[in-house]
Amino acid sequence: MARPWSVALAVSVAVLLPAGTGADLSHASAFVAPAVARLSSLGSPLSQNKLALPHPTRGRRDPLALRCMAQPGTETKPVDPAWVSGTKTLKATEYYKPLVAGDILESTDQQRGIVVGSYVALAALFVKGCLLLPPMSAAVMVQVVLAIVIGYEFADIGSGVYHWSMDNYGSKNTPVFGTQIEAFQGHHELPWTITYRQVCNNIYKICQATAPFCVGGILIVNNPFVLLWMSTAISFINLSQELHKWSHQGRGETAWWINMLQDYNLIVSRKGHLAHHKPPFEGNYCIVSGHCNPIADKLGLFRGLETIVFSLTGNKPRCETLERPLENVVVDLGIKRASSTLERSGPE
Repeated sequence: MARPWSVALAVSVAVLLPAGTGADLSHASAFVAPAVARLSSLGSPLSQNKLALPHPTRGRRDPLALRCMAQPGTETKPVDPAWVSGTKTLKATEYYKPLVAGDILESTDQQRGIVVGSYVALAALFVKGCLLLPPMSAAVMVQVVLAIVIGYEFADIGSGVYHWSMDNYGSKNTPVFGTQIEAFQGHHELPWTITYRQVCNNIYKICQATAPFCVGGILIVNNPFVLLWMSTAISFINLSQELHKWSHQGRGETAWWINMLQDYNLIVSRKGHLAHHKPPFEGNYCIVSGHCNPIADKLGLFRGLETIVFSLTGNKPRCETLERPLENVVVDLGIKRASSTLERSGPE
């Protein structure tokens, strides 16, 4: 019988594979998306069902069934506002391009190398934990299961705290985290862009950040249950952005086993995460299992953290000030019309 750690490792490796068929979709054809009149309401991924897109899944009950990749090297141009009225069509490479300057959707060799190196270290961490396990018994099995479950949920709440901090504080000029903060703000304005990112492009930054912890565990940790906890937690922290991506894709665009995991609430679901994409983006931050969202939000975890940050720094969170740094960008591109949301002011 396979040990639980081996099952966890297999699942972690499996989710690195693309969600659909084929190995990498960087050269998938970009479809031409006719625009519609009411795009002023494009504030969430559900707005994708307003696009009449010639797509293999067209005709299914799948409001999020859009998946096309920006062609490598494709030059994009500012969007012509005329398409908002429905009089023009728009290339997917223009409509779905990242808002952050220099950002791309395709994985590079460097990004693939970072991910592979990170998972080699992670696999070594798993192996060390397994080799140090005492002879299997009921008590040992319970501890193994607890280590894996606690590690998984730790990854969930960890992703929530990280997501909350990136959403609410700092700017593109913040040292170390500036590009990630800007990317999170871009995701609020064009949330569907993440669904076109290739796997390594989507997760390499997190893999790069967690790799030192893998190495540290290999070198200095000798408790097998702590090692299994670390292995599980780091594995799913690495994959949090990919799980996040799946929550923005339609059922027809993800593999059956992804849909099954979402249906059984084993990973963050579409419905659960889309609740986050409503201004002022103040809850449902956890993006691994999503299990911690109702608990954290009901207990006021993030409101408490915001109070602490304000007492220490005097900075209010964006979900209170209602600041959206990239909202004007999508208006200038013609993707959204100017609305009252651009004139909001913080609470009195």
